Amino acid sequence: MSWLVGSMLLFSMVPTSCTKESNWTPTTIQLTENIRTRLEAAADSVFKSAQTPGMIAILSAEGEADLIIKRGVANIATGEPMSENSYWRIASNTKTFTGAAVLLLADEGKINLDSSIAFYLPERKIPKGNKITIRMLGNMTSGLFNYTDDDNLWLRMNADHFVKTFPPDSMLAIAFSRPNNFEPGTQYEYCNTNTVLLGLLMEKVSGKTARTVIEEKLLQPLQLSHTYWGGPYFISTPYIHGYNKDYGAIQDASNWNPSWGYTAGAMISNFADMKIWAKAVAEGSLLSEKMKKERFAWIGDHYGFCVMKAGTWIGHPGSISGYNSHVLYHPGKKMTLIILTNMDSDSPVEPFSEAFRTILN
Repeated sequence: MSWLVGSMLLFSMVPTSCTKESNWTPTTIQLTENIRTRLEAAADSVFKSAQTPGMIAILSAEGEADLIIKRGVANIATGEPMSENSYWRIASNTKTFTGAAVLLLADEGKINLDSSIAFYLPERKIPKGNKITIRMLGNMTSGLFNYTDDDNLWLRMNADHFVKTFPPDSMLAIAFSRPNNFEPGTQYEYCNTNTVLLGLLMEKVSGKTARTVIEEKLLQPLQLSHTYWGGPYFISTPYIHGYNKDYGAIQDASNWNPSWGYTAGAMISNFADMKIWAKAVAEGSLLSEKMKKERFAWIGDHYGFCVMKAGTWIGHPGSISGYNSHVLYHPGKKMTLIILTNMDSDSPVEPFSEAFRTILN
């Protein structure tokens, strides 16, 4: 099932040798011919066993020509190849936008990260909401039940052929009908419910939709003109078709209604914009120094405020019906790595990411 989990477990546990920084300098060529050859060979090797119609990866090192690696097809029906100019659903990479927008509102004094979510949203009757701070929502330590862990949700969506709209209230109803998993602040557990609440918080304190807040505070200042809130259905063309096999035969899931993702995973973008955004996330662009510290206050050296680490790579994974991605930036190497597979079932992006990062590290 497509859970917007963002490939959490494997992403956090992939072995890495990049804990010690390399002696990289601005004049060092990182994507040498040898490295490029090894990356292409790794893509060939992984793609043989990967259960995905296609894969595309973009590696960008500052001052060097990008390396674009493509395997398979973007459209099973037509055989169209994967393209770096196409749109795709960025899934849980949406969380990095949501987190940044919340921190910008905190910079403006509209949100206090130490205040409880119940203080801002008392009408929601959030279980133990008076003990759950905004910071806990951002760093995934709230203890709330993750609504996408409810199998009935997926059965309902499948029965409705994935066209039904699920507003945030319906997601919260699922989450709040189940006991909290642990006491707030006592441990880490990835949870989409947290990010949905952050979206509603943004709306409450700004008087605007979460979509508008993200557009005004992030997309417009960074000129991310090809990044937008997903629809109820159709993706702008050209787009990479996404596929899912959780319900039997492979289905084209490109335009399944993503409303259930909301501020946890409903956004769409392309590679050019995500290259800009990957660096902005890792550098804390637009944030004050105080909020940068909040952004990168790592829980278990793994999760910050709606941002993740894989060794010394910073970014986020994403998984939604049809799409599985990693969007990463290495501050020390000034290198971007974006990988997309157009199948979400069984997290096929993981072996590509592990293979590529092992070589790049």
